[in-house]
This record gives sequence, C-alpha cells and structure tokens, in this order.
Amino acid sequence: MAGGHFTRRLSAIRAALDAAADLPAAARAVLQLAATWTPAALGKLLADGLELAALHGREAVYQDGEDEASFADADVFNQPFREQIDYLRQKRGKITKVWTDAMRGVHDRGFVIAGATDLAMLSDFQTAIADAIEKGRTIEDFRADFDRIVAKYGWQYKGERGWRTRVIFETNVRTSYMAGRLKQMRDPDILKLRPIWEYRHGETRTPRSPRPQHEAWHGLCLPHDDPFWETHFPPNGWLCTCGVRSRSMRDLKRLGKDKPDAAPVELMEPIIDPMTGKLIEQPQGIGYGWDYMPGDLWERGLTPSSLMDEGRELLDNPRMAVEIDITEPLEDLLKKAKPFSAKPLEEGLQPEDYVRAFLKPFGADIGKAVLFEDKAGTKIPISDRLFRDRKGDLKVGKGHRATVTRLLAEALMDPDEIWLGVARKKDPVDKAVEELIVDRRYIRADPENGLMIVFEIGERLWEETTAYNTGEIGKPNLKGIDLRRGGKLIYKRPE
Repeated sequence: MAGGHFTRRLSAIRAALDAAADLPAAARAVLQLAATWTPAALGKLLADGLELAALHGREAVYQDGEDEASFADADVFNQPFREQIDYLRQKRGKITKVWTDAMRGVHDRGFVIAGATDLAMLSDFQTAIADAIEKGRTIEDFRADFDRIVAKYGWQYKGERGWRTRVIFETNVRTSYMAGRLKQMRDPDILKLRPIWEYRHGETRTPRSPRPQHEAWHGLCLPHDDPFWETHFPPNGWLCTCGVRSRSMRDLKRLGKDKPDAAPVELMEPIIDPMTGKLIEQPQGIGYGWDYMPGDLWERGLTPSSLMDEGRELLDNPRMAVEIDITEPLEDLLKKAKPFSAKPLEEGLQPEDYVRAFLKPFGADIGKAVLFEDKAGTKIPISDRLFRDRKGDLKVGKGHRATVTRLLAEALMDPDEIWLGVARKKDPVDKAVEELIVDRRYIRADPENGLMIVFEIGERLWEETTAYNTGEIGKPNLKGIDLRRGGKLIYKRPE
C-alpha cells in the first residue's frame, strides 16, 4: 500500500547521492531532502492500514468466548497475527552486557539479547525471530538461524545452546504475542462489549513445573483497568505460558459468576535486587523484572523516556555529524530573544503538578496523550510518559529544574529555532559503540533562561525523547545550547 510512497522517496535519495561529489556532499543532500519531507502522506497510508488491522484484531478477540480453542492452541507459533509481528518489528536494537541492563517497559521499544553488543547482529536476530513468527516456523528453524548468526559475528555467548536459544526465542514470541493481544483487547469497541479480562494459567502450553501462584490466578476475572494487570499481565516470568482472555458479562454468567472477582491481595516477598544489591520487595509469583505489562507503552503509542534530564550529558555531546546551515552567533539570537511569557512554578509541589503544567497548554493530561504539530509542520507525541523513568514513576528533577515545566512547554510550542540533524551518540552501556541518530532540536533562549528540547530517532522510529533545562534562573548554560545548534535549520522565528 505504501510502496509507491517509498519508491518515490528512495528515487529522490538515489538521485541526490548520484549528484553528490563526495561523502560530505551526499550527507548534506540527504539531510536537505529530509528537511522538506513531512509525515502527512505516510500518516494517511498508515491510518488506513491500521484501521484495516484493527478490524481484523477485533474479529479475533470477538471469537475468544465463542471458540475455546481459538486462543488456547498450544501451537502458538503457528498462529501469528499482525499486531504481534508489528510489535516485534518496530523495536530498535539495544546493546546490553547483562539482562538487567534493559528492564520492564524498555522492552516495548528495544530489542534486547543479553550480552549482545553488536547492533548488526541484534538486527539479524530480530529479523530471524520476526520471520519465524510470520512464517509459522519452529524453534528448531530458529536454532539454525541462531547458529548461522553466531558464526557470522563470532559471538561468544554464555549458556548452553539449547537453553539459550529457547530463552531468546520463547521470550520474544511470548512477549510479542501478549503485546499484540493487549492491543486487540484494548480496542475501545472491544472494551465496550468485553470489559472483563480472565487470567489463564498455561494458556499456550502446560508448563512442566507449574508455578503455584500462577495456578492460583487461573480463572481470575477482573475489570480490564484493575491495577492487578499493571504488574500481573503475563508473561510473569521466564518461559511463562500464561495468557489473558477478554470476557463479556454474559461470559461471566456462563462461568458461574455474577460479577467480576475481587482482586487478590498482593503479597510481597523480600529479594536482593541484582542491579543495586539492596533489599527490595517483589510481588510473589512474578519473576524479577517481569512486573509490567508487555506492550503497554507500545500499544498506547507513547514514548518511554524521561523529559527532565539533569543535563549531565549535554556538554559531552559532539557537534552534528552533518553540517548544512551556519548558525548565527548566539549573542545575536539573544539580542532579539522573545522573553518567556510563562513563569516558573514554585518549588515543593507534587510531581503531578509540574507534569500537568507542561501538558495543559497542549490539551493533554496525565493518562491522555495528544499529537502536537510544531512550527515546522511535524507532529510529535505529548504525554506524561515524557516525564516517567524506566519503572514508570514520575521524574521531573529537583529544585529549579522541576519548576520550569511551563517554560519547556512554551519552548516546544514557540521556539526560536528548530534544527534537524544527524548526531553521533554513544551507547550508555558500551561507550565504545557509537550510533548515528536523527534528531530534532527545539531551541528557546533569553538572558534569564536557556532551554532545549531534543527528539531523537534511531533505526526505526522516534523512540527517545529528552529535554534539557540547560541552566538555572540567571545562569543559563548558553554554551551547551550553542553546541547543539547545527545541521539543517528548518524553522527560525520571523523577525
């Protein structure tokens, strides 16, 4: 459906490369093209495709209560569906040295294999697993791909081959499967008819060693928005085969229930956190790091990242890898600066107050995301996810940094400049690994405050969203801002 769209754009890129005299000229030409393209045309095609996919997804969920075998077939690998495949393919390779380097919601956007530090190898593994799901291949087929990829890159992995391949394959298949089901079951039309979710132990395969808590939850019927699901939506541990079905009120009566069950009391157990070495509490029956809803962030179309960064990395960021437009001196930008109309909030408020101060001008709220069209005509997601850490907790910084959320909103809505560029970014786990990312930088500065918001995109999607407050009141870090003014200037405030 989008073939013609991409063919035209690829042809334009080829023409630009053919006309370039050298590599720097080719890089500038491609970035120039990117600055002229908007997502509107592709957005229309995707909207049509998503509508069609949603219709198919709704039909699959409608059948949950009509055909007992439709979701309980043990041969789940031969029952791929579009949402499952889309979830897996949209991920971006993320380098990790150990499995705890990527936890919980990070997996909604990052494709991870513990100990894999080569992005090309991760991409090959991701393709192999996605192809296996899409074509209904078995774990033995994947093991052949595994051996080929390991030999190609000379990867010295830990663990026995059979165990390692099973963990990699089944973990990705199960999480993508449940993420796809979550997207289907959360369809508004589905929720109107089937608002109850039922926990199913061993839904896709009877486990060799059943977990007692998982068996105890079997048949538990709770509203779809019960907090229980935030930590207990399966899989709930390594190689867990539990699932969830959507149910109507009529289904409940067939199950001998007059109303949804009462949520069980969450029992906690003390464990030593392998990441920090500290004593923490973990829900009983949930494996460490599995207390989240696979696909939740992806299904909601929100970006799992932090807005209020402390700014420590700002001065370490190199200049842009591609330079096109020459920046005017920062002094000149400051001379004609438009003072912020928004005022900082007082210190000591609740995190929700600071977050809502940012979201309100966009018409967003906590739990309510919107798409905002910037001054250059590009739409970007605005939601409270911008202020949440990996665990989903609100994080808005401390002291003055927390008080400027209104100013951050104004900087995004009415910037002095918007830059599009290609930057070099070091992996946070392995500093020796460097990746080229495309970013959009929103610059707003006056003598009192200096603010910059950065949206980054990697290989596949706008994934990481970060904003930097680059200075305190009366002490803006203007040098930090100036270092990031480069690439292609796609918007400048009219004089």
